[in-house]
Amino acid sequence: MPTYLAALIILAIVLVAQVQSVHGMYASSPFFDIVMHVLGGIGIGLFMLALIDSGVIRPRNKSRAIIAGALAAGIVWEIIEAYFDINGYKLWTSAYFLDTAKDLVNDLIGGTLIGWLSRHRSVLNPDGDS
Repeated sequence: MPTYLAALIILAIVLVAQVQSVHGMYASSPFFDIVMHVLGGIGIGLFMLALIDSGVIRPRNKSRAIIAGALAAGIVWEIIEAYFDINGYKLWTSAYFLDTAKDLVNDLIGGTLIGWLSRHRSVLNPDGDS
């Protein structure tokens, strides 16, 4: 499966899950937020990998670029959460900052996984498609 297609599928799953979260998924499962951020990091990591493989961006270090892309997307998402006050915690409290830090760590876990796997292309993409 091409890397960009895998990225689109995973990010579509995250988007659908976010829409469903309006109906109480965050309240019913304490691990929902963790899974969403790790999957988001994986999806953005795959998207970054597809951009690198297609030559759109040419970083010196592929793994670092993938991880940085996942972190940047996570920061943008956290800004959106703060702007629309959808974090679940009162803004600027210690619980808010702890949740934001946890979310960014989970985004990094997903991005780091893809960064690491990008060094082992046969695991990610045995056919060599990008």
